[in-house]
Amino acid sequence: MQSTPSPIEKLETALSETSDVYVNSGVDEASYFEELRSDIRSHLCEPFEVSAIVQEPGLAGVPVGSTISGLCLAHSEGYWLVYHPQHDRFYCFWGIDTAHLGAHGVSGSPLCCWSS
Repeated sequence: MQSTPSPIEKLETALSETSDVYVNSGVDEASYFEELRSDIRSHLCEPFEVSAIVQEPGLAGVPVGSTISGLCLAHSEGYWLVYHPQHDRFYCFWGIDTAHLGAHGVSGSPLCCWSS
């Protein structure tokens, strides 16, 4: 019997994806990616459910104004890295209070979400 990977295991696997991460000119990509990975790992938390209202420009397949929920895997200073198991996708939520988070159209790899 094959077990389903935990959300943290999904995150660790996805930390190798860099194709959707913007890197400024003159920045060493390898160092930048490793800094992002390290920062995410230093802000890991026990996964817990959070919800956000989808804001402009929206998320693919999720209408603006609707609520989207997922598992928060890391958070820091208003950034919330969220994994949505049903979509098998990572999102970035923003806000200080978990009761009032917004999802402003950022999804993709964990590094892409964390760097936005």
